Amino acid sequence: MNEPDQPQTAASAAQSAAGDRHPGSQRDQEFAIFYRATTRPLIVFLAVQGARIVDAADIAQDTMAAAYKRWHAIDHPRAWVYRVASRALIRHKLGERETPVCQAPEPNPLLRAIDLDRWELREDIIQALAQLPRRQRQVMAWTLFDYTPAEIADELGLNAGTVRQHLHLARIALSAWLSRKEGNR
Repeated sequence: MNEPDQPQTAASAAQSAAGDRHPGSQRDQEFAIFYRATTRPLIVFLAVQGARIVDAADIAQDTMAAAYKRWHAIDHPRAWVYRVASRALIRHKLGERETPVCQAPEPNPLLRAIDLDRWELREDIIQALAQLPRRQRQVMAWTLFDYTPAEIADELGLNAGTVRQHLHLARIALSAWLSRKEGNR
């Protein structure tokens, strides 16, 4: 029991806000499973949309903290965190000054050491997606993470036909980009 003048930890404050004061509860276990299964793919999802890995990790962590606080009220957690993280990335990008850097990332706990070919392929994909207009890049990122045009439309507040059109244009642009890149090799 917390004394009135004793500060709460962030975890206990989150538990109190959610109405769950028992660490190790069913809610905590469900969230832990979701967190482990979703955090890395969420970071990649944000990177595909143009976030630097460190920014993607920060946004993903903030999103997961918000999801934990609202866990009892979220009906579709995966869609919720992807939508919230995507919006957070847009807000982050609007306030960011771009400093282009194209060097291999240092291995860290979020990204294990990977071979050079795989890193180059990932960088090629990110470079290709970066050439797309923002909405096409966003729709393509959701598509790469197995969302259907109807689901994407629902999450982004767009018409399904508009999503399909953005997806079609993105595929044409990516195909042309890939053809040019292959021609340069």
